[in-house]
Amino acid sequence: MGIEDTIQPLSEWLLPIPGKQFGGLLTYLIALVTLIVAGLIVGFILSTIRNGPFEAFYSVFGTAVKAVPELLAISPRRVWAMSWLAFQEAIRKKALIVFALFMVVLLFAGWFVNPSADQPVRLYLSLVLTLPKLLVLLLVIALSVFSLPDDIKRRTIYTIFTKPVLPSELFLGRLFGFVAVGTLVLVVMGFASYIFLLQGFSHTHYVNAADLTPLQSEEGALVGYTTVNAGHRHQIKVYPDGFAEVDRVNEHSHDITVNENGGPEDTYVIGGPTDMFQARVRHIGTVKFLDRSGKNASPRGINVGKEWEYFSYVEGGTFGAAIFTFEDISQGMLTEVVDGDETQEMLPVEFNLSVFRTYKGIITSGIRGNYYFRNPVTEARSVPIPFTAKEESDLHYIPRKLSNADADSDKTELDLIDDLTAEDGRLELWIQCDEPGQYFGVAQNTVYILEDNRSFLMNYIKCYVGMWFEVVLVITFGLVFSTFLNGPVALLASFLALGYGSIADDVKALARNVIFHEKTGWYGGGPAEAMVRLFQQQNIMTELGDATWVQIVKAIDTVFACVIYSFVNMLPDYGMFDTSGFVVDGYNIPGAVVAEQAVTVIGFLIALVAVGYVFLKSKEIAA
Repeated sequence: MGIEDTIQPLSEWLLPIPGKQFGGLLTYLIALVTLIVAGLIVGFILSTIRNGPFEAFYSVFGTAVKAVPELLAISPRRVWAMSWLAFQEAIRKKALIVFALFMVVLLFAGWFVNPSADQPVRLYLSLVLTLPKLLVLLLVIALSVFSLPDDIKRRTIYTIFTKPVLPSELFLGRLFGFVAVGTLVLVVMGFASYIFLLQGFSHTHYVNAADLTPLQSEEGALVGYTTVNAGHRHQIKVYPDGFAEVDRVNEHSHDITVNENGGPEDTYVIGGPTDMFQARVRHIGTVKFLDRSGKNASPRGINVGKEWEYFSYVEGGTFGAAIFTFEDISQGMLTEVVDGDETQEMLPVEFNLSVFRTYKGIITSGIRGNYYFRNPVTEARSVPIPFTAKEESDLHYIPRKLSNADADSDKTELDLIDDLTAEDGRLELWIQCDEPGQYFGVAQNTVYILEDNRSFLMNYIKCYVGMWFEVVLVITFGLVFSTFLNGPVALLASFLALGYGSIADDVKALARNVIFHEKTGWYGGGPAEAMVRLFQQQNIMTELGDATWVQIVKAIDTVFACVIYSFVNMLPDYGMFDTSGFVVDGYNIPGAVVAEQAVTVIGFLIALVAVGYVFLKSKEIAA
């Protein structure tokens, strides 16, 4: 999950939206019912082959009836005993060797990770957020899939089953014990990674006051450079009032203090790096596009032929525009910015635009454009403000007072809050490209109002919480597989489930697009419609018409898609637990993401514990 994803509030994510989504709760219920029905049918068939239909009926449904009281009779004391046994078993198997391996890699990583790179923060964060997860996942998969098969092979599990231990208690004990091991290793790795991260960027610079020269653009100001450290240096400016600033290089700056003596003999104290690790909070709006004539508003812009369709494009030198509408704009979003001797209230707006060039031009100069603000009700708008698309994060501070674009108005200046924001809190931002033959790439999440910059440490912890959720699910699936498969096959099944989890969202999207064909604009339909088109030699853009047989074909596809959708949701989308993209890009992980992860894990745990119980209950260990 990254910044390209649109984050829904928990309530919207859980509940269905007609014509768009089933919602997490309904999807879970559909998958759960499908799993129960499929399990009963498959269990009845297998038991019939082995024991006959009558014995199969009593065996399958007797197990289902007995499951409820046995699950309610779980003893916390016995579960704790089984958990402690599993924890000791993991330690005896030298599970902590994984941590030792991680520390060795971390110790030597400083030799190969270059802090003087253009984007060192991304480099370091990608390492400390990827390596621990991979090592822990390998560890817990190996522990979970071989635990029960090894006990059955060595017959040590018989000593447990001769005691009053329920299958559900055995399953939960293994689950909690291995989760405890994974949690311990992950916490220690996360702490070590954070220390490594801070130490990797700990540096400072020095300034020789005698090397400062007068700044021609401002009388009395001095300019110069710091010493080179960590492969870079910073420009320093000292103003007549004693204020000094250091420019931003390699994704960071430094705090600088000047003594009070004045003159070129000043001494300068430069602190450690600042603004390097961020957790920016975004206020995202909705976007629509106008065509080259400035009309026909559409949710998508021009398609320039790129395979990645995340961006829509605005044609340069035309009336085409991308219009962002922000809701709930208030004065509290303004921030105070020091501008010379004055402090102004400004609105921080960040651009992350893409650029598509039909001719190269001056490649280092960027593509010029302009933006302005507009009241969606009164249609009052500000004078266009020129800017250059840098194809990277570009923060603009918009002053509260803007020039009025209406030259005939008696009001020469418009207030960003009082005049340009509607009474219902809506504010429009129009972005246009000025250069003919060039295009701005725009998406909903690429332009936003910067609300806050929160604690990086808390953001880092939330990322590791997502990793922990993934570890819990991987352990649970590994244990379920091990209840009816031998060790190597369970290992393969766990890796396949993990691999599917990385593409699960794309698979689910195929089914959703067939189900909600009219709303998503999906072309070609499902397998039945595709077969019809294949035999009739029709492409996916050709309408089949409104004949009765067409409706039957589409109904078959819808039923097929619903069945597939229920089955593909029986395995988790592990991509939703990967929030490293937020941390690496410096964005705050929304609380809704963590809540959705927690709800997903709880839902899977309830279903998987029941499945594990059924397999252990039906497994003839003594055979």
